[in-house]
Amino acid sequence: MFRLASLSMSNKALIALVTIFAAIFGVITMGTLKQELIPSIEFPQLTVVSSMPGASPDVVDKQVGQPLEKALQAVEGLESSASTSRTGVSTIRLSFAYGTNLDRARNQIDRAVSTAKQQLPANVTPNTLAGSVSDFPIVFIAASSDRGLSELESQLNQQAVPALSKIDGVRGVDITGGAARHIQIQPDAAAMATRGVDVNAIRTALQNNGSLIPVGTVTDQGRTLSLQAGSPIDSTDTIKGLPLAGAKQPTKIGDVAAVDLQDDAATSITRTDGKPTLAMSVTKKPEGDTVAISHAVRAALPGIESALGSNAKLTAVFDQAPFIEKSIKDLTTEGLLGLGFAVLTILVFLLSVRSTLVTAVSIPLSLLITFIGLFAAHYSLNILTLGALTIAIGRVVDDSIVVIENIKRHLSYGEEKTTAILRSVREVAGAVSASTLTTVAVFLPIAFVGNLAGELFRPFALTVTIALLASLAVALTIVPVLAYWFLGHKSPGAIDPAEVEAEAHEKERRSWLQRGYLPILRGTQKHPVWTIVAGAAVLVATFGMTPFLQTNLLGSSGENSFTVSQAMPPGTSLEATSAAAAKVEDVIRQTDKVQTVQVTIGNSTTGFSAFLSSGASNATFTVIADDSADQATVQQQVRDAVGALSGVGTVTVRQQQGGFGTASTVDVTVKAPDSAGLASANEAVMASLKDVPGAKGVTSNLAAGQPVVQVKVDRAKAVAAGLSEQQVGTLLAATVSPVPAGTVRIDTTDFPVLIGKGTQFSSVDAVL
Repeated sequence: MFRLASLSMSNKALIALVTIFAAIFGVITMGTLKQELIPSIEFPQLTVVSSMPGASPDVVDKQVGQPLEKALQAVEGLESSASTSRTGVSTIRLSFAYGTNLDRARNQIDRAVSTAKQQLPANVTPNTLAGSVSDFPIVFIAASSDRGLSELESQLNQQAVPALSKIDGVRGVDITGGAARHIQIQPDAAAMATRGVDVNAIRTALQNNGSLIPVGTVTDQGRTLSLQAGSPIDSTDTIKGLPLAGAKQPTKIGDVAAVDLQDDAATSITRTDGKPTLAMSVTKKPEGDTVAISHAVRAALPGIESALGSNAKLTAVFDQAPFIEKSIKDLTTEGLLGLGFAVLTILVFLLSVRSTLVTAVSIPLSLLITFIGLFAAHYSLNILTLGALTIAIGRVVDDSIVVIENIKRHLSYGEEKTTAILRSVREVAGAVSASTLTTVAVFLPIAFVGNLAGELFRPFALTVTIALLASLAVALTIVPVLAYWFLGHKSPGAIDPAEVEAEAHEKERRSWLQRGYLPILRGTQKHPVWTIVAGAAVLVATFGMTPFLQTNLLGSSGENSFTVSQAMPPGTSLEATSAAAAKVEDVIRQTDKVQTVQVTIGNSTTGFSAFLSSGASNATFTVIADDSADQATVQQQVRDAVGALSGVGTVTVRQQQGGFGTASTVDVTVKAPDSAGLASANEAVMASLKDVPGAKGVTSNLAAGQPVVQVKVDRAKAVAAGLSEQQVGTLLAATVSPVPAGTVRIDTTDFPVLIGKGTQFSSVDAVL
């Protein structure tokens, strides 16, 4: 290590130039680092979600969950899988080891799903979703206007979604709270009977028209042109004009049925501060800068509002950026304060402005070099890397202090300047190197820890390591050069060197530091046993306090937002859930310091919301509190307020946890050989967990069985009527639900075509 100092002293101009370039490049890279709350982590999990509307959990599990899970076991590198079936939805979570190539795993999953799809019902299409920190939306936007929600949703899809998707780093924009639309063909039974046609004639007309059929080519005036027949169906008027075959007289669909665009039955409802709205969620790419994207999204909202018209209003009800900026600002402020106090402390001990300034250079220079390392490693500025820098500030100056203090001492002896500097560095190079490398040996192994902890804290460990190694390099190369240029010294030969050294030693002996420390040192030397006993007692007391420390991964992130989840009994309709959610919504809004409440009720079919949705009997509230409020107090007030309500199902308040969404401290997995045993074990475990001191919001994902109406077919009577059991089921399905008849594209949107509205039965007896 001493050779570094010798090389630096031989090339002072080069060292100065390298230092300047390192500082400039460090400042530049510091400004280009992306900002986020925590390091971007890609969880080694993939989820296969399949929708089967109207099917009971048992049917979903048997017809979708089991075939898919069996096929997915062949995926290479799969460590475990967990399948959850609920009404209309199957979710299969696949876990892999950290470091697995998820793109390759996803391709294998897609192939396995494609193979298993032959065993699945025709209307089931599995979708594969990945999971990472960046999957959590960075901005939630509430949208409202004077127009209906369906029309507003169409406008948002045409204008807002493309505009926001163009922002650099945005991965997707999802809309919830609206209703999709379809083309409804409602036959007139009397008119159809008069003209001698039925529903099948309408389906046949739609199937036999609207296709472009390639015929071949034709030559015209020396040009070869493609020849095709037919024309697309591109409007409801076109559908009305389609002729029906087999009628007693020339008949069009419009003669026997009403054709128009209608809203689908709502599957989700979104309200913001009690008013019906649509919710837009913006997610970022893993490499995206959360703060930059948030600023760009907010800047784009006024222009989108103007383009939408009709008094449209887009309000960001949740935004990660302000909290990230505040966290970074607070850590930066604390770091600068630490730097300032470190410099003052150095000045107190060295009693030299020049020596203090030379030493203080090592702090910003080491940090700037660390920024270069973060840039090269593709890391971001987040609470962990900034925390690492804050921790490192007090340590990066240590090496320089040791070096500069020894240089100053040797210069006071009257030695020749270069000789004094090199001799000083030679004496302490081994000590400072050993000290720094020992500290590096403490932090660096964290970078090689596996699983989530390793992925999360690797940037922290490497940031500290880079800063410490940079400080060592600065102390052994730059500090000696700066000392040569800026520290004064006594001219050699002016007085007797031995006399100068003796005078320096005497001055050190009379210093306030030695006068205070030497008596303590003599006391410990006289009583070594008591010294060791006292040290051991402190060590034991330290370990004895360990049980009183809270232990978790990240804990509360301190954000001013939290979530409230509401679960109604299975089978509760969307309307009933909405009414119950309104009660919870009212008491939350009345809670002191609560600013905004957004609630989403029911299922979503796209993006992140689809991944979390739990059915029509569930609601999720996003609550934004005042920044100045004690978040724990606000959450407890909400918890107490909703706990006093009746008829609102199970309501759980969860805090935000460091960018991982809502906190869930402990998960307990319960296994049983059958459903009855699982339900019994679940009740016993739940009862025990609720008695655990400090346990809050104990919930289970085992839902009570949703009532199912089972129609049993009398096979003998069915055969006598010329029908099979399957045909009876098909006829019943056609009676209960509209008849699908393909899709029609109008403008740029594909609309499903449904014939009839089905029959809404008011009771089980009415089915018979």
